[in-house]
Amino acid sequence: MKADSHLQRRLVDLADLDLRLAGLTHRRTELPEQAALDDLQAQRRAAVESAARAGIHVEDLDRAIAKLRSDLDAVKRRRSNDADLLASGGVSERQGTELEYELRSLARRQETLEAEVAELVERREAMDSDVRHSGAVVTDLEAQIGMATTVRDTALAELEDSVTATIAERAREAEAVPAELLELYARSAESAGVGAAILNGNRCSACAMDLDRSTVSAFRAAPAEDVLTCPECGVIVVRTANS
Repeated sequence: MKADSHLQRRLVDLADLDLRLAGLTHRRTELPEQAALDDLQAQRRAAVESAARAGIHVEDLDRAIAKLRSDLDAVKRRRSNDADLLASGGVSERQGTELEYELRSLARRQETLEAEVAELVERREAMDSDVRHSGAVVTDLEAQIGMATTVRDTALAELEDSVTATIAERAREAEAVPAELLELYARSAESAGVGAAILNGNRCSACAMDLDRSTVSAFRAAPAEDVLTCPECGVIVVRTANS
């Protein structure tokens, strides 16, 4: 194929624009601002789950405390009734001995229950503090997520503007290239990943391979309008003053 050397040079410009578009597309999938937002959202989910677990634990402790207090009230009532009955003097000696034994047992039981209630109340207060802390963390993360979302949206908008501008610039460059040459460029880009590259000295800038002397001599001797391809990678090689 033959094409004006200036048109061939446009193929390198097209390749540069395609490379830029590929970079923009990659950046869109690996947007740092999106990664930062994803991290904050993951932290928020973890904080919400932590707060929920702490809340459930508080509810469990409340039920346990209520049960112990109910048992404690029952022990106190039984102890009071036994004490009143013993103090009334209207019981036999055997009954009195049994009541005294039961009162000692009830006193120990009351002491145990009061200690258990105190321990659970202390744990409940600590857990309630965790709930409040988790809630504060969630609130703070939500504020950070709001700001990070704005930053992400701004970055995406700027990226889309760059993509749109690059696509428009590429369209203008491609418009001046004959269809047959453009088709050859497209085949080269599809097979090698690059449509065209500069022949820099004896090296193809697409595959970075040094070409043998006979190939380089043939390239230099070929008319300027001849469209050449790299024997190593198949990419269209464009000759310049440095070739």
